[in-house]
Amino acid sequence: MKYSVGFGGIFCACSSMAFAEVDSEIPLGIEAVTGLRTDYIHRGFQLAESALDFQLEAEITLSDNNSLFLGFAHLSESDGDFNETWSYFELAHSFNKNFTGGASFTYRDRDESILQGGFDLGLFTSYSISDVWRWRNELNFDLGVDGIYLNSELEWSQIISEKSFVTIKAGLSWVSEYLERDGLNDFHTRLTYTYAISDQVSFTPFIGSSIQIEDKDNHDLLYGGLWFEVIF
Repeated sequence: MKYSVGFGGIFCACSSMAFAEVDSEIPLGIEAVTGLRTDYIHRGFQLAESALDFQLEAEITLSDNNSLFLGFAHLSESDGDFNETWSYFELAHSFNKNFTGGASFTYRDRDESILQGGFDLGLFTSYSISDVWRWRNELNFDLGVDGIYLNSELEWSQIISEKSFVTIKAGLSWVSEYLERDGLNDFHTRLTYTYAISDQVSFTPFIGSSIQIEDKDNHDLLYGGLWFEVIF
């Protein structure tokens, strides 16, 4: 799985390292993720508390340099009325062993949300600075709120053992006319630990934060959770 992700990051915790060998041997890979989180934060906005989610993604290798990702996910607030369902596809092209770029198309349907659902068009680049450092940038045109979201993120990953690795991400986002926000949006971080029970099964506890920059009236956000991942 390549976190996804970049759609607010779905599947990020189970990206690449533990299953890179498996991914390289098959033209089609399918991953299912079930998760529990204390808060659901999307692009600096807290949309739900105590949420359960299910995510399914298929990776299709089109050629040596091109891959297609198809995904579906549903998230529901345990003690509230918020629900979100989204589906997407992402086309990625590897220009060389370090640099990848691509585009995404997403549709989100939300109930009881401060953010309207709708279509989202995205562009992204990912650059592997070294074996442990990666720099990712994404630009999204959110047609549901008629706003623009730009995010730049630095990721560090380190293998701990043959079955586990840790990943730390830190990013800075900028928005334009995004639900009355304009300018620097938030500084966000996430720490994940992934343990592979087998080549097909792993679990990932995580903690994260979103520090508000533009919206001074909104409080900073801390969250945690757990993902359980299965690769078919």
